[in-house]
Amino acid sequence: MKNNSPLIMMKKNILLLVFCLFIKSISGQVVINEYSAANYESHADNYGEYEDWLELYNTTNSDIDLNGWFLSDKASNTTKWQFPSSFIISANSVSIVYCSGNDEVLGGFAHTNFKITQTNGNEVFVLSDAGSNIIDSTSVIPTQKSHSRGRDINGSTVWSVFITPTPNTNNIGAMLNYAATPVFSQTSGYYGAPINLSLSSSNPNAIIYYTTNGDSPDNSSNLYSNPINISATSVVKAVAYSTNSSVPSSFIEYNTFFINDTHTIPILSVSGDSVAVLIEDGVRTLGGGWGGPPHEPQGTVEWFDKNGILIDKGSGEFNKHGNDSWAYDQRGFDYVMRDQFGYNYALKDKLFDTKSRDKFQKIIVKAAANDNYPASYSNSGAHIRDAYVHHLSQLADLRLDERSTSSCILYLNGEYWGVYEMREKVDDHDFTDYYYDQNKNNLQYLKTWGGTWVEYGGVQAQTDWDNLKNYITTNPMSNQANYLNVKSQYNTGSIIDYFLLNSYVVCADWLNWNTSWWRGLDTNGDKKKWRYTLWDMDNTFDHGTNYTGIPTMSVNADPCDPDSLIDPGGQGHVPIWNELLTNTDFFEDYLNRWQDLANGYLSCDTMIHVLDSMINVIDPEMPRQIAKWGGTYTEWQTNVQDLRDFINARCSIMNAGFGPCYPQLSGPYNITVEILGTGEVEMSDGNIINQLNTGWTDQRYGGVNTPFEVKSGTFQNWEIVPSGVYLYDPLIDTLAIDLQGDVTVIANFIPPPPPIETRNITYKINPTGTSSSIIVDGTPLNSFPSTINYILGDTIIISPNIDPLYGFSNWTSDSVNLMPQNNNQVDSFYVNHHDTVTLKLYLLPTITAFISGNDTICSNKNDLASVKISFTGISPFTFKYAIDGVEQNEITTTINPYIIPTDKAGTYDLVSFSDAVETGNLSGQALVTVSEAPNADFQLEPNTTTILHTTIQMIDNSSPNVVSWQWVFGDDSGGGNGQNPLHTFPDKVSQYQIVLLVRNNFGCSDSIFKTINITDDYWIYVPNSFTPNFDEINDKFHISFYGIREETFIINIYNRLNEIVYATNDISELSEDKGWDGTHQVKGFDLPSGTYIYELSYQDLEGWKHFKTDKISIIR
Repeated sequence: MKNNSPLIMMKKNILLLVFCLFIKSISGQVVINEYSAANYESHADNYGEYEDWLELYNTTNSDIDLNGWFLSDKASNTTKWQFPSSFIISANSVSIVYCSGNDEVLGGFAHTNFKITQTNGNEVFVLSDAGSNIIDSTSVIPTQKSHSRGRDINGSTVWSVFITPTPNTNNIGAMLNYAATPVFSQTSGYYGAPINLSLSSSNPNAIIYYTTNGDSPDNSSNLYSNPINISATSVVKAVAYSTNSSVPSSFIEYNTFFINDTHTIPILSVSGDSVAVLIEDGVRTLGGGWGGPPHEPQGTVEWFDKNGILIDKGSGEFNKHGNDSWAYDQRGFDYVMRDQFGYNYALKDKLFDTKSRDKFQKIIVKAAANDNYPASYSNSGAHIRDAYVHHLSQLADLRLDERSTSSCILYLNGEYWGVYEMREKVDDHDFTDYYYDQNKNNLQYLKTWGGTWVEYGGVQAQTDWDNLKNYITTNPMSNQANYLNVKSQYNTGSIIDYFLLNSYVVCADWLNWNTSWWRGLDTNGDKKKWRYTLWDMDNTFDHGTNYTGIPTMSVNADPCDPDSLIDPGGQGHVPIWNELLTNTDFFEDYLNRWQDLANGYLSCDTMIHVLDSMINVIDPEMPRQIAKWGGTYTEWQTNVQDLRDFINARCSIMNAGFGPCYPQLSGPYNITVEILGTGEVEMSDGNIINQLNTGWTDQRYGGVNTPFEVKSGTFQNWEIVPSGVYLYDPLIDTLAIDLQGDVTVIANFIPPPPPIETRNITYKINPTGTSSSIIVDGTPLNSFPSTINYILGDTIIISPNIDPLYGFSNWTSDSVNLMPQNNNQVDSFYVNHHDTVTLKLYLLPTITAFISGNDTICSNKNDLASVKISFTGISPFTFKYAIDGVEQNEITTTINPYIIPTDKAGTYDLVSFSDAVETGNLSGQALVTVSEAPNADFQLEPNTTTILHTTIQMIDNSSPNVVSWQWVFGDDSGGGNGQNPLHTFPDKVSQYQIVLLVRNNFGCSDSIFKTINITDDYWIYVPNSFTPNFDEINDKFHISFYGIREETFIINIYNRLNEIVYATNDISELSEDKGWDGTHQVKGFDLPSGTYIYELSYQDLEGWKHFKTDKISIIR
């Protein structure tokens, strides 16, 4: 039988950790005493940051210096971080180590080079001494926000939960593990009709509370008792409480159920106690106006694909996103997944088609901001501009950092909230660390939005930028040495792309707003030169307010308009730009870059195609967006068409505008590139011309050099038509010309020689898996099969290098003739066919260790599986084995075969083996399966009864995957094997013990018993008529009874005149063999037919008095 008390279950969990998660004995001098990977706000380090922490306890009476010791979060790398200097733990005391990634021991504070992610599922703490010997270790198990796990008292073997952590102090206030999280009967997602949702717990005594409005439940919420009817889209959250005060409440389970709601794009469901106050009501601060403390409510997210399938979920915090657009009813927000809350550390999905990244701790959720439809600028928004410009920049591979975008639908606390965009957060160290290996300690990041501030890098970041800006603006960039010095620190390609893009889309909200730029300082990372980041791009294409003061927002804006701005924002971007334009190389890069882009992603056709592809994604969802927030579908389509019209007009205006902007330019001129022969040429950047698209044409300006470079083929020479105009070397593979008019550039390539006829020879070794190799023409081949391409007719010499455990048998081939014969170790052949040449070997006699076993044990039993290792050779035998690739300690034994008793599930393989003389072969494999045991449970209907109702329904509540049921009813009647049997017990007072034994599909069993009490009862039966007509059928009046005190019985029978016609206090006179015959008891005559009244009284066996009055009919 089983005992499910929380204390026993907690002890079982601890034992499971001890045996399954490689937790080491605490016999060491220093032990891991407590840890928190959920330190959200409970314990600040010496920098005022709330970092994860680990507490170590010195169990001895002497101080211990950990200098040279190791800490790690990975079992595969136990020496990940070493204490670099003295760190002393006093005798019988504790000390804290912060897992911050700062990699230092300074001023008595230790910081590892790693952080802990508690919800990652595979992290551990491993403490090793200076000799790399593991002293203690434990798995990281998630806790709720700001809780910790630790030994119940310092140095104990029992691990507990602390809802009030005790860093740097003695462990007190230990609690048992959390209550089991409630289980929902239905998964989240789409439903075409209302559903009834059942909530349950693995602990039958748990008390479950729930909400249906997105709020976090507690013990003041709805008490669950019956299935919940969900008739409209809702977020249901549930929490379980234990009746044991030492058990903290469970983690919250939550699901969104979409009732008759479906969509064509992914869905983000957000919910929380105060989330609507931020997003719906727009309360961005907690008092103090706009400058008050930020309102950052905590809540949950669920991310669904367009089919309503849940992809991922988690818990974190929300904060405001947007400024002008914050005035709209449909607001954007930032979301930060918080590992410290114990649910998830990142939103895990490949959110963006343009990126391979599939984990996001931080995400921006925008409703098109200042291009929102219908809210922005008198209903003029297209609901796409910002996302479109960022996406276009990514597709064009501009030298910028953009917010990747993906359209979605937002639900707020179960309520539809409209069309949004999921956006990658760029101005954050998570982004730079992931893509460029530049973490927050190696960043200089500046941002301008009205004013300028340092996001990362402190005051030195602004100082370094100012120094570079001053150098550029005070030293002539026409001097090539000065320019090259700047290029070593500044990504000139990034500012070219930044100015070109903003000029093209006529952005009116940059430089003094929405401008950020940065560089990385880690020499081993990428992006170590200052570069630009795209920010809000919604005030573009003649939409919005001219915050920057550009000369015009119209489609006719000159490409050089940015040159005329003095210095919006005061950070020198325009002065730097104008100074760099004085350098010939930079100016040529600028003009050629524009013309390359104008042929590619910034061409009218491509820009319209990209726009339409993005509009097509949201178009099916816009009618409901409009139904929610206003406007009309026709008006929105008109706004989108206005954007298309602007783009189509802007392409030609932009290209034609460069000549007037820069008088030193001429043209543009037509240029044709022809390829004669087989080869490939690149013109400028990315324009590839070869024999397949020869005759390629473009327009280019004169006044700058247009570059060409041979990329492949056997180059012969250049020709330029008209001839005699340009000075160039026709024989080198690069060319640069300043166009003087229309021109044709011809690249001549020497035709390739006819192909050489070849054959493939594939080499193999049989048997496979040996350490043998084949030496081919003096070169060893070590991996097989290996294929070499030879010229037809080549002569090849082969020989073997044979594994010492094997002997040479012969060579084989399919077609080629092996010479002199195939049983020579050194052999040769002519290559005259495609063929396979195989080296055949045989196994030499040797010693062997063979591992075997295929045991399955159940998780709730104390049985151990057996893994057998058999040896050949001379004892003692020394071997090492691995479980799922994790090597175990080496074993030396004289026992053959050797049996390993184990309860660890996994695949067991031998790693090494030797006997007293030599190293041996390894073979075999063992498999140990630990199958999940079922949980037996049932209920009785009714669970108590009397002798009058002894039929009991047994209702099975066992789980999971139960396939057989065996019942013992305890009344000597045997039992049954149905799932929900109905059984009738003897009708006597008794107590029966009912036993249920269940088995699941793994063959594992569990049992439970419950007791049914059958108590006593009473009854009495009085007929309502009798027929004293001497036919021996119902001739007399009889009373039947059970369970009454006969001596208390009295009955009186009256006629209509209230005269007693019959009375007795001896109930036996009315028994079946006696009875009253219907005569007047005193006068002796037969009473006539009619209705009579009786009164009777009696006491039951428990002494309760009962009275009854009713009618009786005499029928003659």
